Amino acid sequence: MKTTSNRVVNVLIVTQCSFTHLALNTVLTGMQLTSGEKINVASSGFLKSDFMSIDFIICADDIFNEISLKSILKIKEALQYASLSSKMVFLTSRHHFSLGYFISDLCEKNGYCTTIDKTMSDIASDLRRILNFTFVFNELPPYTLILTARERDIIIDLIKQKKPAYLSKKYSINQKTISAHKVSALRKLNFAHLNNIFSLNALT
Repeated sequence: MKTTSNRVVNVLIVTQCSFTHLALNTVLTGMQLTSGEKINVASSGFLKSDFMSIDFIICADDIFNEISLKSILKIKEALQYASLSSKMVFLTSRHHFSLGYFISDLCEKNGYCTTIDKTMSDIASDLRRILNFTFVFNELPPYTLILTARERDIIIDLIKQKKPAYLSKKYSINQKTISAHKVSALRKLNFAHLNNIFSLNALT
């Protein structure tokens, strides 16, 4: 016998594409978790009036295809409604998984990535699994390249437009090493130039 629960799991969808929002809203609306909890897809307007706390922030692929200031500000707005236990879910292509984990790290939230190049039924299955079992947030796919602590610190400082000479003194390493860490981090994040991710400064 399936247990029922009056509790609702609040989900906020962050995307610039109205079709993606509609598709995810359709998938999530009416979804019931194994615990009996139901999914509530919250709107920003409803959140502002009810001071609702968000359990999951789902960021969809267009956020990664265009790392614009507008994209980042949408994530930052969503974080206003996050609690300490809120988690981030990234629906993206495999080559942007590392960037998803990096963004969740910047947001100081647990993050989990799943690929969006699937059928809607497969995406629905993935989301049900993720929303049901929070332990997946401790899993990192083996093919995901996560930045080292030094790479992370340097790339964040560079995003904040700190100069290599300043970082050389800060970390007591020469500027060639700073450059090597930058190149390695950008490669892992699948970007050719630092300019492509300067808008992430809005999250730091």
